[in-house]
Amino acid sequence: MATDSAANLSWLSRMMAGFSTVGVLILPIMVAVTFLFPDRTGWLMFDINHLGAAISTAVPLPYRIGALICEMVPTAFTLWALWSLRQLFLKYGKGDVFSAAALRYLNNVAVALFASVVVGFAMQAPISFLLTWSLGPGHRNISLSFGSGDVATLFMAGVVLVIARVMVEARRVADENAKFV
Repeated sequence: MATDSAANLSWLSRMMAGFSTVGVLILPIMVAVTFLFPDRTGWLMFDINHLGAAISTAVPLPYRIGALICEMVPTAFTLWALWSLRQLFLKYGKGDVFSAAALRYLNNVAVALFASVVVGFAMQAPISFLLTWSLGPGHRNISLSFGSGDVATLFMAGVVLVIARVMVEARRVADENAKFV
């Protein structure tokens, strides 16, 4: 029974590592394509910092590239979270659940998720400004928004952080108990 559970954990972990790898590869491409070719990607309805219709080919390319550079900052934190998840799942796939490295990767996921929301919020101002600059005086915007997706991500980051801390404490107690034997 325990062997089946370990095999299932290993299989599921390898599968999730694969999904994380795909995310690391696809996410920056999706973000770039959304800013560079917005009229061709609108049907995909990507939610990139809540900008929606502000991204269009009516915005001159240099301003879209500037906005893309700003958007890549929070995207980098999301990529860090996905990469850390990949590393974590690869560890889990090998049965390495409570090592210092596995716990560090889990903590990295929490920190990266939290940072992606905070930095994403801050980057909305320059992105919205760049995307509306060409509209001229009186029509330029600086906007910030915080939605339910942001709240959910922050909550998940908090949950992952608490789980990481619980696992660190569990490892410490197990190490302490092993010294008494």
